[in-house]
Amino acid sequence: MNDMLKYELKKYILKPSLLICIIVLILLNFVKVFELYYYTGGGRAVLSGNAVQGTDILYDKYSGKITDEKINGLKTELANAEQMLKEYGIIEEPIEGTYCGYPYGDVNIFKDLISSYEYAILYSNKSAEITENARANAEFYSDKSRYEYRLSKLYEDCYKGRSLDGYYQSEGHKAIFDYKFSALLSMFIIVLAISPIVSKEYVIGYNKLISSSGKRGSVMLAKLTAATIFTFAVTLILFVSDMVYFQLIYGFDGFSAPIYALQEFEMCPFNITLFGALVITFVLRLVFLLMFTFLVTAVSSFCKNDIISMVVSVAAGFLLVIGSELLPGVLNPTTLIGSTELFTNMNVCNILDLPVFNVVVTLSEVILLAVVFAVVSVRRGLKCC
Repeated sequence: MNDMLKYELKKYILKPSLLICIIVLILLNFVKVFELYYYTGGGRAVLSGNAVQGTDILYDKYSGKITDEKINGLKTELANAEQMLKEYGIIEEPIEGTYCGYPYGDVNIFKDLISSYEYAILYSNKSAEITENARANAEFYSDKSRYEYRLSKLYEDCYKGRSLDGYYQSEGHKAIFDYKFSALLSMFIIVLAISPIVSKEYVIGYNKLISSSGKRGSVMLAKLTAATIFTFAVTLILFVSDMVYFQLIYGFDGFSAPIYALQEFEMCPFNITLFGALVITFVLRLVFLLMFTFLVTAVSSFCKNDIISMVVSVAAGFLLVIGSELLPGVLNPTTLIGSTELFTNMNVCNILDLPVFNVVVTLSEVILLAVVFAVVSVRRGLKCC
């Protein structure tokens, strides 16, 4: 089995042309990340020569654990910035003595920082309010609706006891949670590498040799194992490239902070850290891409020409991405490759009077499809090879 696996990896995956393609797509991924940064304002400001370094200086100064010293410093600097704004008004040329070059820019930055501080300081009050409302709802529905009672208890369990003591920059995390381009690149690489994994045997005439050897089952298992290893490697490489690029361009911080430390994710139902959220994002993407990989192997097992297999696989990927938008969110497999919605709201559905997170339903659906495609690949491969 080990020899077969090595052979399949060498034959279909460890090819110079494919490795070069992966490198090119990794570089293309960087271009796309920077394009995203540019069109959301940051990169455009840098390239136009505006002094945006002040934002980074202030972030380094006031991020992390909130202290009385930082709070007082913010108040003082805001007062100074407002005084300068009164003196200079709205100006067109940058001046000395400001962080971003313009008094009104400094005022806006300080107000945003103070708003973020207020969010962190007051978050425990909001958590307590949500918990108390959930507890009251649970009591009200205890003898009226099993589902509403359980849903209220779920809210109580998810949001109780939360508090924050720090401020962290959110742009990088927000962007990477919703970044899907690298997943599309992964799908493209998977098609290139995996689509000929069975169909190529017909082209070179190895299908008869495999059939006569009596090892069709072992060969198909080796092919699926090789495809799985390749998918894991490609997903990991591109996801790590995402993290490296977003770190270089946006900057990450607060990996050990709870995800709701970012105001955009204040209603996240999961008590996880920002690093944990990144791990979940990777795992969900990996499951989706494994399902797609087994879909490609199934297509390959039905084709007797590797070009046809590639074309059909591309079409299948296109239909999967475009067609799935017509499905309800909970049944849409592609929701696994963008986790912003998962971390933003409490999304649940009613299953036998039990509140179940939508992601659990979607994940179960995708795993089931992956198993079905894998079984189809094996059964078809046993007949053909």
